[in-house]
Amino acid sequence: MRLFSLCLLLIIAAPAALRAQSQQEMNAEAAESFRKADKELNEVYVKVVANLDDQAKENLKKSQRAWVAWRDAEAAFRADAEARGGSMWPLVHEGVRSRLTKERVKGLKELLLKEK
Repeated sequence: MRLFSLCLLLIIAAPAALRAQSQQEMNAEAAESFRKADKELNEVYVKVVANLDDQAKENLKKSQRAWVAWRDAEAAFRADAEARGGSMWPLVHEGVRSRLTKERVKGLKELLLKEK
């Protein structure tokens, strides 16, 4: 009984982040993480474009469109490879999109640093 009480106390006292989550909650968190990364990407993209001449702007637009298409295709491929038809497909998909978007943000920020 003491062991049960101790375990119950630990479960109740554990931080929310350490508690088990449903797949739906994890999927929602992954989607929110991607939303935040995508928002930052758009903000940094606007800053980079503002520092470019017309030809460079056009080249970046083409690059960005191709990159977005690749990112989404890569995320779909990875999610399908790891979780085809499963409830964690959105978690993998949004996780990959988030990771790749954060990497793109880092790359675009490097362009801003070179401009200064």
